[in-house]
Amino acid sequence: MNPWPDIAVGAALGAALGSFAVTYGLRWTRAESALRGRSACGQCGVTLGFSRTVPLLSYAAQRGACFACGGRIDIAHPTAEALGALAGGVSFALLPILPASLATGLAALLAGAGAADLRVRRLPDSMTLAAALLCAGLSFTLQGMMGLLAGVAAAVVTFSLLYGLRALGARLRGRVPLGLGDVKLAAALALWLGPATPLAIAAASLAGLVGMAIERPADGRLAFGPYLALAGWLVALFSEVSGWRMTL
Repeated sequence: MNPWPDIAVGAALGAALGSFAVTYGLRWTRAESALRGRSACGQCGVTLGFSRTVPLLSYAAQRGACFACGGRIDIAHPTAEALGALAGGVSFALLPILPASLATGLAALLAGAGAADLRVRRLPDSMTLAAALLCAGLSFTLQGMMGLLAGVAAAVVTFSLLYGLRALGARLRGRVPLGLGDVKLAAALALWLGPATPLAIAAASLAGLVGMAIERPADGRLAFGPYLALAGWLVALFSEVSGWRMTL
């Protein structure tokens, strides 16, 4: 069976969902609604028609700039669209259609949430809740009720341990080592990760240390959400495709 039509559909779906998710995430950072009003340039406010908002293609055709004012289009838009397209293609190549659709939506959602975290060092609770629902759906469609129950248990343990670590760090060092939004996101991802949750958190922590060394933020704070999102999605997908989760 030729997989390329499914991969193309997944890539298109991922790019479209990534476009919406990053718009939602960035508007959230400005206390705006992504569910009302038409797409508009973030600099001059001109309304954008459909031909100006086609994921990736419009950005390339306009050479990364607004057609009206010439202002640069936020790089978060094509980045999230590209990540969504890549995740969609991979998901539809490796998973049945329903869980592939859920995994594609989750990847796009995480890209949008990550963009928001990079902007304001906070994760939208609404996007974390949506991620939790998608992760629960993935556990159920791929592993059945036992998989979902394992995910719920992992989520409860993950939230409890990370919240406790956060409280302990605040008491001993006078500052929290992990944002509350990160704790919530980790618990949401655990609904799909199940027993693989510790590996995902370890991978995210290692990547975060590398990112800290490269970025060297002046305030010593790092947007951990993108690292957690990427590691969680990749580890969960690998554990499903390889059958590794079944052996844990």
